[in-house]
Amino acid sequence: MRRRCALSGPLATWIATLGTLAACTSATGGTGATSKSADLPVTTPVDPQASVKQAVLTAYRGMWQEFVSAARTADWKASELGEYATGDALVVLRHGLWLAHEKEQIVKGEPILRPEVTSLTPATKPTKAQVTDCVDDTGFLVHTRSGKRADGGAATGRHRTTADLALRKGSWYVTTFVLREAGTC
Repeated sequence: MRRRCALSGPLATWIATLGTLAACTSATGGTGATSKSADLPVTTPVDPQASVKQAVLTAYRGMWQEFVSAARTADWKASELGEYATGDALVVLRHGLWLAHEKEQIVKGEPILRPEVTSLTPATKPTKAQVTDCVDDTGFLVHTRSGKRADGGAATGRHRTTADLALRKGSWYVTTFVLREAGTC
């Protein structure tokens, strides 16, 4: 039977941080057993792949952070891009920055990311990962070098994004990513 646990009360956030469950109910609505003993430690299941997922998300977010930094000046030669991206992903990032450079455009602001690791393969000692995101670029806007908002361009909004990552020489790199049109998530 699947169990659903819920926290209630004004200290729910603080209690959740400590890993204490205030009340548990089954998925069918019945009350489950709750521990009233203060001396029994509460254990929460640990995701055996949590550290791998964290490393994957660090690489994915790192790619975006370096892209945002390079986009402020349209620096398509920024060496930092290669710290988190390689292959097709790096080519796409550099090409986009090169086009902005040629049009004398820069980007101001930052996108909002909500990435989740959706797959790790193989299950033990993963070397490949996929991340799904809903990138919100409404605050990541193209401007001319003089600072004026650029006319035209792609619509901003929330874009469904998928990225493939690979483990190479102990580090995770984004190898491909697809940023779909605005309004897809």
